[in-house]
Amino acid sequence: MEEQCPQCGRSFSEGGEDNTCPHCGGNPSGKRESASGQNKEYSSPWDDREKQGFFNALVETWKQVMFRPVHFFSKMPREGGLAGPLLYGFILGEIGFLFSLMWEGMSVFVPPFVDQNGFGDFVGEAAGITFFIFASPAIVLAVLFIFSAILHVCLFIVGGAQKSFETTFRVVCYASSTDLLEIIPCCGWCVGLIWNLVLTIIGIRETHEISTERAALAVLLPAIFCCGCIALILLIALPHVID
Repeated sequence: MEEQCPQCGRSFSEGGEDNTCPHCGGNPSGKRESASGQNKEYSSPWDDREKQGFFNALVETWKQVMFRPVHFFSKMPREGGLAGPLLYGFILGEIGFLFSLMWEGMSVFVPPFVDQNGFGDFVGEAAGITFFIFASPAIVLAVLFIFSAILHVCLFIVGGAQKSFETTFRVVCYASSTDLLEIIPCCGWCVGLIWNLVLTIIGIRETHEISTERAALAVLLPAIFCCGCIALILLIALPHVID
């Protein structure tokens, strides 16, 4: 007998003890979530890291977020504290940030004496990279909180904030799994940025239980706003530049 999953809308054959959807983990019988919407039957590998081991939990969570995001975010607890997700996001964000600095540093250490200003440019670049290395923990933490806050405000604007700020923050922290792609030189940051947007949209859709379109609008709203401001500035300034 075919059953339709209320979470992802796809059909599947009934069977198994818990009758869960093989696509997203949803349960048509309503056993998957409590009345409050909080998943009581599932905890991510990262939440269970004391039993699984720190490194194993980190790797398993990364694999689930990167390759099974619908499954992971649909079952992710909406609450439970900020510390766990923050630690996960910080670790992945710090690794990615340091690798990006390393690639930048390698370009700086290419012969600095190519012209008369080469040595001065080299010293300046090296000092800047050194500063960012020491400041990286504060930068990573600030980015996680600031982006989560902006995203949650955008959810309110589009009418999609069905859960608390903590839920949004958890999505942002776990979506930081893509920061590990910074280990790939040249194109890693670009691939990571695109996949991060996809993961964040999926995470917001599943956890706040809204449509894909509304989740995408909330995630992309800051970029749309910035592009609109740039376009407005150009429209205002262009006539004066031409004159």
